Amino acid sequence: MEAAYENWKKDPTPERMGDFLEKAQPVISSAIQSYGRGNQALESRARILTAKAVKTYDSTKGTKLKTYLMTQLQPLNRISRDYSAATRVPERVSVDLYSVNQGGQEYFNQYGREASDKELADMTGLSMRRIAHVRKFSKSEMGESAMTDDEGAIMYPGTESPDPEKILLEYLHHDLDPVDQKILEWRSGLYGKKQISNNEIARRVNLSPGAVSQRAAKIAARIAAVKAEGVTGG
Repeated sequence: MEAAYENWKKDPTPERMGDFLEKAQPVISSAIQSYGRGNQALESRARILTAKAVKTYDSTKGTKLKTYLMTQLQPLNRISRDYSAATRVPERVSVDLYSVNQGGQEYFNQYGREASDKELADMTGLSMRRIAHVRKFSKSEMGESAMTDDEGAIMYPGTESPDPEKILLEYLHHDLDPVDQKILEWRSGLYGKKQISNNEIARRVNLSPGAVSQRAAKIAARIAAVKAEGVTGG
C-alpha cells in the first residue's frame, strides 16, 4: 500500500488513485468491520473517504499510513447509524440507490472527481428525478431541510411546490458543464444535495479553491442575468 501511495504522490492521476485504493482494500474492509458494523453497503463511501484522506496524509509527521487512514475512516460510524436508522426502503429504491452509489464510485475512480447527476443518469439509466428521489433514503446525502416527493420533485417543509428560485436553478443546471453542475448543486442544495464549503467542493471536483470560486462567480453572474431577463416567467 505504501508503494502505491508513493506512486500516486509522484503521479497523482485517477489511474494511480485507483491502484492505491485497491492496495488499501484491507484497511477499508477493516474500517467497515470496526466502524460500519460490517455493513458492505458502505463500501463505496469508505473508498471515497479513503481517497480524500490520502490527499491530506503527511508522512513527515510520523503517523503510519494505515493508522492515518483508519482515523480518517471513523465517520463510517455515523454513516452506519444513518443507514440503520433509515425507514424501510422499498426493494426497487434499494436497487436503484445501489446503482447510483456504485456508478458514483466507478466514476470517481476513473476521473478523480464526483460525477454530476447528469453523468450518473447516463451511467445508470435512471432519470435525474429518480436519482434525487432515491437519495432521500441515504441521509448522509441529504440536507436537513430538503426532501423529495414520490416523483422525485424537490419539496421544502411548509410548501406545496418548489419555490421560483429552485425552478431557476434547475433551468440553469441543464446548461452547465458537469463540474459546474456539481458546484451549483453543492452551493445551492439543488436536487437534495447538502451545501458544503468551497474548500470541500474543491476536493471533490479535483480543482483548487480559487478555481471553484471563479466558477461559482460565473454561475452567479449567469443566475443574475437570467433573473434580469425573466426567463422563468415567474
